[in-house]
Amino acid sequence: MINAVWLFLFLLSILAAIATGKITVITETIFTSTSSAIEFSIGLAGAIAFWSGILKVAEQAGITETIAKSFQPIFTLLFPKLTNNKTALGLISMTFAANLLGLGNVATPLGIKTMEELQKINPHKNRASNEICTFLVLTLGGLCILPTTLIAIRAKSGSANPTIILGPILLITFVGTAIGLLINYLIIKLRFWHQRKE
Repeated sequence: MINAVWLFLFLLSILAAIATGKITVITETIFTSTSSAIEFSIGLAGAIAFWSGILKVAEQAGITETIAKSFQPIFTLLFPKLTNNKTALGLISMTFAANLLGLGNVATPLGIKTMEELQKINPHKNRASNEICTFLVLTLGGLCILPTTLIAIRAKSGSANPTIILGPILLITFVGTAIGLLINYLIIKLRFWHQRKE
């Protein structure tokens, strides 16, 4: 869908340029932009590689696993039906810890494994269980203490202090995750109450 939107905007801009007689501006802009995009991407790739390397060292040192274990008591409360399922809780904890540290390359495969594990214990295979919904809210809330990609983009764009966003991002993602989990909890309780009433 997003590709269709971008294609529509691209074609619309070309038609607008033709209608206003500025098609040469479009041609010049395309060549200039592609050159800048390649230069920016190469520089960004280097910065991301550096931060990914640092975070990989943290992962190998066991920091990610330590963080994951420290969150397991909280996840036992968030996922009461998984109290005895150490595999699912472990995967949830590891995915959350990877997201928290900005380890996107690690978090994605972990998230897929977690969803597969949660689907195994889902009594209704054709719809998302409460545990799957809670996990998605937790993951998509985006709680992060070290957004490495964003820091790299800011550094490459010439920011004088690319890490100044750490505080605001932590606050925003914490509030967003907390509100998402609260709404998810209320919906689960409301659904449970409605089912009992029936």
